[in-house]
Amino acid sequence: MPATKEQRLGALELEVLKAIWESPACTVAEVAGRLPRRKYARTTVLTVIQRLHAKGLLVRRKTAGIFRYSATQQREQVLSRLIARFVENFLDGSPAPFVAYLTEARNITPEQRAVLEAIVRDLEKKEGRR
Repeated sequence: MPATKEQRLGALELEVLKAIWESPACTVAEVAGRLPRRKYARTTVLTVIQRLHAKGLLVRRKTAGIFRYSATQQREQVLSRLIARFVENFLDGSPAPFVAYLTEARNITPEQRAVLEAIVRDLEKKEGRR
């Protein structure tokens, strides 16, 4: 499947999206201040925001003469598509290598493990309905 503009997200684009998901209706300056590395120039952040807007991932509204940006899609939707693309392109369409990696990962918290176990239970339920 050919990649759409939306599917091609760079690392900084994803960082900006994360900042906006955490606090919607942000200005460029607010986003720049929320980035973990905080070393990006405001103009760099503005360029990334403009790209995300052009890709349809952000909407902007002018309030008191200042543009405020919000995501057009929920975090889960975007991340799900990125993961699907990763599985397709790097794992030949099979999530098994990723799941095998998780069985060896030592940095999974009990909370994360509980989420993974719930996902497995949901999969089993869906399999039972077929």
